Order: sequence, then C-alpha cells, then structure tokens
Amino acid sequence: MATLKEKLEEILIQLESLGDIKLSAIISRHGLLMVSRATQDSDCEAFAALAATLHMSAESTTKRLSNEAPNSIIVETDENSLITYSAGPNALIVVLASKEGGLGLILTELKKAAESVENLV
Repeated sequence: MATLKEKLEEILIQLESLGDIKLSAIISRHGLLMVSRATQDSDCEAFAALAATLHMSAESTTKRLSNEAPNSIIVETDENSLITYSAGPNALIVVLASKEGGLGLILTELKKAAESVENLV
C-alpha cells in the first residue's frame, strides 16, 4: 500500500509528464512543504513558503473585491509561469512552467490533480 507521500509524488509525476514543468510541489496553505520535484537547483522549502504567501495574499484581495476565492493564481515572467492552484481547504499545488508549455493544458491537468490532492489530504 502506497504512503500518502508516495501518492502525492505520483500526482506530481503525472503533472510533469506534460513537459516544460521545471518545479512542482504540493504545499500546505501555511507554506509547509509536503512533497516537491525540481528539475533545477532550488530551495523548495523557501519556495513553498513564498508561494503560499503569494496565493493567500491574492486570495484575500480577490475575496475583498469580488467575494470569491480564486482557484488559481498565475504570475508570468518573460520565460516562465508560476501557478498556484487551490487543492481544497488544506493544500496548494504549485508549478513553475516554461512559457513554451501549453498553459491551458497545464491548468486543465492542475484542476484534476487538485481534486486528487483534496481527496487525499
């Protein structure tokens, strides 16, 4: 029987099969790292904390403006997209994807992955 960590890692592996994903992580809404996969050198724990802060700040702003919580937050640079995606009340999925990847496909797969994570945590 697979452990929770192994099940969460499998979700990230499936996301990475899309290609052009440089870093992926499942984190708590408080910024604690649950699991991560990185194809580049990075401080995953700091990345988790900063991504959670970004998501929660954007969520707070969106709730004040529209009384709705966002499903995802996307930050685009010239070369990459940082996406945080809500995975229920306890978790976020975060990916750093190359602009060469299809953002629509990544968002579709993130929605499926978020449902899986929400059922696990």
